[in-house]
Amino acid sequence: MTTSAEAAPLTVSRLAKSYGAGRGVQDVSLKVRAGSVTGFIGANGAGKSTTLRCVVGLAQPDRGSIELFGQPVSFELRRRIGFLPEERGLAPRERARDAIAFHARLKGLGRAEAYCRADALLERIGLAGRTQTRIEELSKGNAQRVQILCAIAHDPELLILDEPFSGLDPIAQAEVQSLFSEYRSKGGAILFSTHSMASAERLCDEVVILAEGRTVFSGPLDEAAECAGHGAYLTTDDAAALQAVVKEIGAQAEPFQSQFGEALRWKVILPAGAPHVLLLRALAEHQVSIHGFEPIKADLEGAFWSLASKRAAA
Repeated sequence: MTTSAEAAPLTVSRLAKSYGAGRGVQDVSLKVRAGSVTGFIGANGAGKSTTLRCVVGLAQPDRGSIELFGQPVSFELRRRIGFLPEERGLAPRERARDAIAFHARLKGLGRAEAYCRADALLERIGLAGRTQTRIEELSKGNAQRVQILCAIAHDPELLILDEPFSGLDPIAQAEVQSLFSEYRSKGGAILFSTHSMASAERLCDEVVILAEGRTVFSGPLDEAAECAGHGAYLTTDDAAALQAVVKEIGAQAEPFQSQFGEALRWKVILPAGAPHVLLLRALAEHQVSIHGFEPIKADLEGAFWSLASKRAAA
């Protein structure tokens, strides 16, 4: 692995890509640094997969720029990337060892080196005895692990992974996380999309959060958590009474778009230093019907909901 210390492996600036149905991305910017793990977070349809497809050349952006290792994108530079797509695409009748070696050869490794690499990787994740097993005979989790090995078989400098933990049980997840840690320790960079906040908090140095096709946060993990806000999520069918309570205690309330029957979910931001019990007491005094109450946690999930709701309200 020969990552350059001078240039970030990946820089995306003001990326936009639209489709006929209106989905895509409008304004995405991010940077992935050498030796780092960056989580790519967003709700379904936020634009994560579209962005990754543009980076690896499966989609052509309408505008914006993409640089790999400090240079404009080219075929040769993309050979230094390992990519795991959201859609799993290994041939069912292909054998595990052959699949990994094939992907390594596509990126320039010789036949002997590719098979040697495949054997070492399968042994590394505990599948040394399954080299001749066909993909269709593997469990969903093992097939997913083989596809991850296909992405790293040529020892890339940058890994682009779309939902890499999908279908993996906790043991398999731990093994893959260990593999990623080894890769990173050698200077490799990882950008992975995920719906798992726990995985992102466990693995990432930095996170990029998308909402409605736009970057709403990009930076260190600990700074993201500071965006969570202080308050609570609650569900009520009495919006007028809730707004009266919010005004009385000097808080702010924003509704979510989704409803549960007649009830609407709200995010209530309390004044600095105000305890949650202040809100609960005021709700009880005004006899507001509450169907759910959950304090906003000062973590990545709390930050995601806070930033996504701000974007929806803009």
